[in-house]
Amino acid sequence: MVICVDRVRKKVDKFLDLIYKSDPKNFYYKSDTIDVSNKSPCVFRGITRIETIKQCIDNNIDFYYIDTGYMGCYPDKNWHRFTKNNFQTLDHLNYKQLDFLTDVKKLKERFASIMKVNYDSYKPKRPVKGENILIIPPSAKVLRCLTINGHTNFKQDEYIEFVSKEIKKYTDRKIIVRQKPNRDERTKKGRNLLDQLKNDKIHCLVAFNSIAAFEAIQGGYPAITLGPNAASFLSEKEIKNIENPYFADDDKIREHSLYLSACQFNREEFRSGYAVKMIEQLQHDQTYYNFKYNVN
Repeated sequence: MVICVDRVRKKVDKFLDLIYKSDPKNFYYKSDTIDVSNKSPCVFRGITRIETIKQCIDNNIDFYYIDTGYMGCYPDKNWHRFTKNNFQTLDHLNYKQLDFLTDVKKLKERFASIMKVNYDSYKPKRPVKGENILIIPPSAKVLRCLTINGHTNFKQDEYIEFVSKEIKKYTDRKIIVRQKPNRDERTKKGRNLLDQLKNDKIHCLVAFNSIAAFEAIQGGYPAITLGPNAASFLSEKEIKNIENPYFADDDKIREHSLYLSACQFNREEFRSGYAVKMIEQLQHDQTYYNFKYNVN
């Protein structure tokens, strides 16, 4: 049994409604707060719910989170990631582990439907030689949970300034900042992330929690992740290594892509209860990663 907690508004969130209706034991209500005396797991959708989600974290209540999928979301957003006790899955399961926990043959078919390529013939792109650095700053909502040098609740331009200064300690490469465009803009040819990485001759992308890091790595561009990120298994973690950032080998990228394809779902899979079932199988050890990036 789960409690689907929607925003206070006239509309009903379609994904929360699907989960609510997937089990007669589930509950649904609209509120900016939760009943902390009820320890049943809560379900939320979107980073705008972060203040309410924090109530779960502070009171040791499990929560599930829904947001844009890790891959296969252009031009249509048919896939949504689903995580337990975090905003992205921070786990990694290799091929043998996936084969033990689920039907890997069906998972390969799922991967092919998402990526439009057969898993067994999927060959990740190797690093592209570039010139410049691309910063992907987190949203204002995420920044409220971030701590840098003991300073909290700071603005996006302060984050960009801080990260830029850190980068300049280790390289004199040009720094470019990509603000997140609206969905219509970022799906247009020439405006999507991979187009910018190519056109701006990017050497390395620097992100906090953005799934752009995973998209970049799949496209052959190294990424540094400074916060909780589904790409962390494949990415560099230290700005000091920006001239020669870590880039995972083909097998790791392939396996992690297969794993993440199992952690995102379409509407029918939310409606049937399959999404909850799979996340319990694949992410049962997830614990909340506190948003902190402390530099002395």
